[in-house]
Amino acid sequence: MIDVDLTAAQTAALFTSGLAVASVGMHDVPWDNVGIDNEAAAKVATNRLLTLGHWDIAFLAGEQTGNGTTVATAERRRGFESALAEHDVVVNPDWVIEAGYTVQGGRKAMSEIIQHRGNLPSAVFAGCDEVAFGALMALKEHGLSCPEDISMIGIDDHPMSWILGLTTIAQPVADEAAFAASLLLDRLQKPEETPIPGNHQLPTALAERTSTKRHRS
Repeated sequence: MIDVDLTAAQTAALFTSGLAVASVGMHDVPWDNVGIDNEAAAKVATNRLLTLGHWDIAFLAGEQTGNGTTVATAERRRGFESALAEHDVVVNPDWVIEAGYTVQGGRKAMSEIIQHRGNLPSAVFAGCDEVAFGALMALKEHGLSCPEDISMIGIDDHPMSWILGLTTIAQPVADEAAFAASLLLDRLQKPEETPIPGNHQLPTALAERTSTKRHRS
């Protein structure tokens, strides 16, 4: 299972199915899980923008439609809001827009801010790198540049992020997947053993590139 928000009934049904289970990016599940601290990672991203003097920050989020969405959506939003609150900055609801987890979603959300939301933010925190890619496209289409007009930071460290110069929070995706697979194999190869399931969090790191700069006051 990868980053899916299951109901209690769905979790119980899977747990009692007799299948060996491991997950990536989930919490409070009765099987082995590997992931990152999404809330802390989002807080680092937001704090980086704040330290650069950006107080007007937009957040292009994943969809929040309840069960079936990705777990990371709510956690990354909590990290964003927590960082702002610690600096006594109020979240502007007009700048928190659902963008899904796609390039097209990011492009649409950024275009909406530019065209219909009045004043522009000085920086954008994208809920994942693909959304940031779309937001960068929208800036270009509307005659704006990054970071001269708007700074941009993402999260995940997609392989294209380095090419596009996107500042982001890197997570070890391949290591997470390999770790979860090894835990699952252990369960399959040793069905007679029933070790207590573990929740394993791997580290993240800020990858500073060219899409962020100090805000001109």
